[in-house]
Amino acid sequence: MAQENTNSFKDKLKAWGGFFISAYFIKNFCIWLGSIMLFFVLVFMGLRIYTRHSQKVSVPSVEGMTIEQAVKIIEDRKLEAVVSDSVYNSSAAPGTVIPGGQIPRAGYNVKEGRKVFLTYKTWSKEITEMPDLNGRSLVDCQEQLRLRGLLLGNVKKEKGPHNDLFKEARINGAKISKGKKLYKGDVIDLIMWEKDENAGNNTQSDYDSNSDTDDNIIDEDEF
Repeated sequence: MAQENTNSFKDKLKAWGGFFISAYFIKNFCIWLGSIMLFFVLVFMGLRIYTRHSQKVSVPSVEGMTIEQAVKIIEDRKLEAVVSDSVYNSSAAPGTVIPGGQIPRAGYNVKEGRKVFLTYKTWSKEITEMPDLNGRSLVDCQEQLRLRGLLLGNVKKEKGPHNDLFKEARINGAKISKGKKLYKGDVIDLIMWEKDENAGNNTQSDYDSNSDTDDNIIDEDEF
């Protein structure tokens, strides 16, 4: 009886051993192993793509450089350089990026591939006019100024009924209203509202006031 049990156990081992070396088992085992390896490869690649997507780079300072130099340095940071405008500026050499002539400014952390807009000095003055900034946020104001060839200078905030909305524009300390003639490259200082819960709602922007002082604006008789 014991001999029969021993033979039966040996037969089972042989059967199992034959199964593990059979073509059927080997084929399915390879498929399973390949699927596991493919899964981990896809997970690893996905993590690399996600990590790279979230990486940020610092915008380099290219003010004072020639356009060619500025573009090369920006592209070396894996950013995209866009020459968006040319203005006259007395503090820069012709053909170079003027002070404040890069958006975003140097030091900002942005994602790879972000566009950096450049403004360079032209050889002669060009005329533009002050855009309408009423009701706009600081970001919108900066974009409107850029489209007119104007530069954003100092930004101050005053308590009022709104938050991050335009209140007043100044150039060389003088108030300036929309439509005023300016030179491209002029620096515009802005005063923005900062929310004050105790302020009333009957506050009007000085931007459209007829009492604007434009002593430092271009004399329209010149045109």
